Amino acid sequence: MQLTIMYCLFVLLLPPVFLFHAFRRRRVAKYKLPPGPTPLPLIGNLHQLGELPHHSLHRLSQKYGPVMLLYLGQLPTLIISGAKAASEVLRNQDHLFCNRKPLTATERFSYGVIDIAFAPHDDHWKHLRKLSNSEVFGPARMQSFQAIRSEEVRALVSTIQRGSSTETVGEEVTVNLSEMLLCFFNNLIFRKVFGKHVSADGECDFTPHQGLLRDVVELMADLAAKDLFPSLGWIDVLTGWRAKLEGVLRTMDQLFEDEIEQRMQSTNNGQRFVQQPGRVEYFLDILLRFQDEQGESSVFSRKEIKAILMDMFTAGTDTAAATVEWAMTHLIKNPEVMKKASEEIRQVAGGKIEVEECDLQHLHYLKLVIKETLRLTPPAPLLPPRECIQHTQINGYDIPAKTRVFVSFWSTGKDPSYWDDPETFRPERFEDSPMNYRGSHFGLIPFGSGRRICPGITLAMAGVELVFANILYCFNWDLPKGVTAEDVDMKARYGLVTPKKEPLLLVARQYRSI
Repeated sequence: MQLTIMYCLFVLLLPPVFLFHAFRRRRVAKYKLPPGPTPLPLIGNLHQLGELPHHSLHRLSQKYGPVMLLYLGQLPTLIISGAKAASEVLRNQDHLFCNRKPLTATERFSYGVIDIAFAPHDDHWKHLRKLSNSEVFGPARMQSFQAIRSEEVRALVSTIQRGSSTETVGEEVTVNLSEMLLCFFNNLIFRKVFGKHVSADGECDFTPHQGLLRDVVELMADLAAKDLFPSLGWIDVLTGWRAKLEGVLRTMDQLFEDEIEQRMQSTNNGQRFVQQPGRVEYFLDILLRFQDEQGESSVFSRKEIKAILMDMFTAGTDTAAATVEWAMTHLIKNPEVMKKASEEIRQVAGGKIEVEECDLQHLHYLKLVIKETLRLTPPAPLLPPRECIQHTQINGYDIPAKTRVFVSFWSTGKDPSYWDDPETFRPERFEDSPMNYRGSHFGLIPFGSGRRICPGITLAMAGVELVFANILYCFNWDLPKGVTAEDVDMKARYGLVTPKKEPLLLVARQYRSI
């Protein structure tokens, strides 16, 4: 019955939509628009996105070029696929492309775009960004969380050790490394934000909170009907998608409310959130302190605090876990790279029980492996959408105001004009190269660039490098019996973050005990 009703509504809407498209064609005829595949009436180029949109966009860009125009439903969408074109958008004309264009789900999960990731580029956002750079993601904050990172790494290694120790003669025990890494980064961000464990002490196990966060990330990747056809947002209500979105948001919001209330109730005499020397100040404490210090003029309302907390959880778990997962996948398929990375770590760490953060600066080859992983299999292949705030030109093509823009890091990382042999995993390409992932080299921009570059790069990579080094230090990793390197599937799962479609199952043989 529901499908019949929707079909009838669809047919009734066809005539006005056709008229809209005809009017739009006449209106934009004066522009020299970028090339792109011919859109179909109503749906535009949606039929060409495929199971993994970043793969489809990459293939289309090889035909139509690094500046390509598609129509996703009713909305014109610019796809930037080359390093040179990306530098034009993210550096030379960053002032015109610095506004985000949130999707329906990201707008709701950012509490109406009042967070750092999706808020408009205005004075309010600038103030939030300034405070986050100096107080939330600064070097002092990274140092203060060092003990937490080490404790959570030990919990992960101990959990893998206990699981592997149950192996009996003739029977292998495989480790679901994909799930273990997701648990690790979920535990790590939970402790940084709230100062408490989400798993049991000393454990790294799946929790309901991890499942909730997975629902959030999956919903944020969804294209709602409203995102494609702004006048048809009611379809999201009929299909039940909107109800699912609101249900997940309510559950996450209640988690934040409970934690904030616990903090509020634990204070007295008006001295609520005073920074104390020698005491670890968690992210929630920092935000509540800002709110107290600024009084009525504070930019941190309860909703804004929750919006920033949502940013921390959605940006700090799946992307980091997928980075290490893909790195380990590349190593297991390239044993000589695995051997070289492990030998370097064991030489630097010597006879220590574990790799410490002070050792990371000496792990040069490990850093090359991470760079190559981010280039070839980035955890977030499409940078968050932007919007052109006024008419401009790129590569001689007109870009009308309000055009939605996606920069495909998946494609810039494989740009043949920028990279030699771009489809091959070869960490050595970065040897003796100043290239880094901090936004100035446009063939390697996993964290974006310009005004909207991710503010938490240093904090995120500290966790990635430490856990990656320790699992290579403490274990020798093998494929299960009967599985060869060629059998390891490299397919990704669709989403805002694209981890492996099939979990990475490996055999861990203890080399060093923590």
